Amino acid sequence: MAFVPKATKPPKIERISNRDWLKGTVTAYDDGRTPVDGLRSSGNVILQQDGTIRPRPSLTQYGPQPTGTILGEIYEFRARSNNTFTNWLISMQNVAGTTKVYIAKGEDTSWTVCNGKTYDNTARAHFLQIQDKVLVMNGVDNLSYLNIPTSAIIPYTALSTPSVPTVANNGSTDLTTGTTSFNVYYAITANSTVGETAASTVATKAVNTDRDLWNPSTNSLKITWSAVTSAQSYNVYMGVAADGAGTPTLYAIATGIGASTLAFIDDGSYAQDLSRPKPTVDSTAGPKVTRGDVVNGRVWLVGDKDNPFYVWRGGDYGFELDLSPANGGGYTPVGNGTKEFPVKVAPYRDGKGDAKVTVLTQGTNGHGHRYIGSPQTVTFGDSSFIVWAFDEDSGQDGTDSPDGVIIDRGSIFYPSRDGFKTTGTKPQLQNVLSTDRISNTIQPDISTLNNAAMDKCVGLSFEGRLYWAVPVGSTTNSEIWVLDLDRDGAWMKPWNIAADWLTLYNDNSGVTHFLVLKGNKIYQLSYIALTADDGTAFGTSGNSGQIYFSKDGREWGRLVQVIFTLLRPQGSINFTILGKTEDSALSTVGTGSFTPTSTQAGWSEPLRGWSNSSSGYLRGWSEIVTVPVSFNDATQEVTVEVDEDLQWWGYQWTTTDSGVDYNLSNVTAEFVNVGIKDLA
Repeated sequence: MAFVPKATKPPKIERISNRDWLKGTVTAYDDGRTPVDGLRSSGNVILQQDGTIRPRPSLTQYGPQPTGTILGEIYEFRARSNNTFTNWLISMQNVAGTTKVYIAKGEDTSWTVCNGKTYDNTARAHFLQIQDKVLVMNGVDNLSYLNIPTSAIIPYTALSTPSVPTVANNGSTDLTTGTTSFNVYYAITANSTVGETAASTVATKAVNTDRDLWNPSTNSLKITWSAVTSAQSYNVYMGVAADGAGTPTLYAIATGIGASTLAFIDDGSYAQDLSRPKPTVDSTAGPKVTRGDVVNGRVWLVGDKDNPFYVWRGGDYGFELDLSPANGGGYTPVGNGTKEFPVKVAPYRDGKGDAKVTVLTQGTNGHGHRYIGSPQTVTFGDSSFIVWAFDEDSGQDGTDSPDGVIIDRGSIFYPSRDGFKTTGTKPQLQNVLSTDRISNTIQPDISTLNNAAMDKCVGLSFEGRLYWAVPVGSTTNSEIWVLDLDRDGAWMKPWNIAADWLTLYNDNSGVTHFLVLKGNKIYQLSYIALTADDGTAFGTSGNSGQIYFSKDGREWGRLVQVIFTLLRPQGSINFTILGKTEDSALSTVGTGSFTPTSTQAGWSEPLRGWSNSSSGYLRGWSEIVTVPVSFNDATQEVTVEVDEDLQWWGYQWTTTDSGVDYNLSNVTAEFVNVGIKDLA
């Protein structure tokens, strides 16, 4: 009888599938510890949908190109005529060795110069709109502003310092006779519409009664002074000391005295405002500040070249650009006398959610402090006045990158020397602001940043993502790093874009443009073009870590094939499978590619988008997210045959051409478990 062999079952084919990359780019772990839903490295890609991967938008020139060299910020401001609003861009440009302010609408073909003042030829500018004015700041030149209705630059003009005042007895009981064991000191300052002069020479009057014991009905001194041309008002500063004790610090006792009133009666009832010592420098020409913000309708300015600890504030409603104390303006020293200087002011809150003015300082070794300011009412007798006080918040959480500070979703995000951080509240720590480091998964890359150039870092929040232009081994910003808040806080980096500035511009048809200043050209990030920056192709790539067939990594598998699922792909895309074989610790075990068979319309291709204009610009809500219109197949699969025994495997993909688009939505490996191998 013939032997009939018994049929055996074919080996069981198992699958490993990854449908999202919500861990983003993870460089902090070795290859063997990279999460399956993360990438060991990537380049010029972005997360979309529920964690699929797509090439980043391309750079296409937008709007009027610079007349000269742009210095610093490109800023969007809004002009109003009755109930009609028009959006504009403003920048500082050096044209043939002369630096002035220029303005343009994004729809214009050229920039318009704004005359009235010239500026330093190298200092980086910042801008800030309040009412119908745009403040111009560069840390070198005195403050000025663009008057929007006239398109003219208005510089501030310094006032003369008041002369020494005259002090004489005024009450019915003479304070200046007999034994005069006490001295009273007075100085006068004049206010312009923007600042305050340095104090006059101090006048001294010897008196026979301590000022705290004066009877206002019978004891008083009259202080008089000469008028200062163009002064809007005057302030009186006072100090007291026993005879021979030396000149004390003088503090304000009266501010905003009318321009026509050249005298003040001190009857001892006026309290010293200890937050306002006698100024030693003149700010009537406007302080030489670097940047600022508007908090609840009030201007706040930092980076004063002459007074680095000063945080300036504008006046009350109607006097927003009056930095003098006459109308609610002035300054408050923050971190005074320490090694930390205020570099960023922002509208934020305390742990209880109450609105506050927040100041970040820059210290040494990447450490700074955070201060929270609020107005406080001080009462002395029948008098009361407002004092702005800044209290140091907990933690050393300053920044070297004031332009990289982003406020989003109720938290502050900012670069620091030891990583990117966020400050906000936690459910278990109510009423307390807590700071966390958010760059742990890319921490090795923090060391590649040039600390000396981090002051040029720029940050921007847009559509659920945070973007930072950073100097990677460079003296200027050389890459863009992206933190995707909508997708579990995943990092996607780098984007190979050397961006000097990032900003958003809402054109006058309602479209938001993500603008990038690069190489003194203005671009928008857009899918109008695919994988091409200004006509030059850029590559995209991704690289997984080591993927094992068992949790302990000991079991081997016969990797049959790997299937890449692409959504609406176009252009050439190359795939590589790597693994550890019996003969080599790292081998290429399979390659494949997607090559389109014909030219087809892709996602967001020019003249096929949503409500396109005749110029070809897409007219969706933004230039990054557009409605896909395509004749490509919705799904394409690329199968890479392997048929190798491996201990682990990984995958890569690359593109090098322009016109490439894809959404990598799934990577599936089919394998047969072959157990543990003894390779000894």
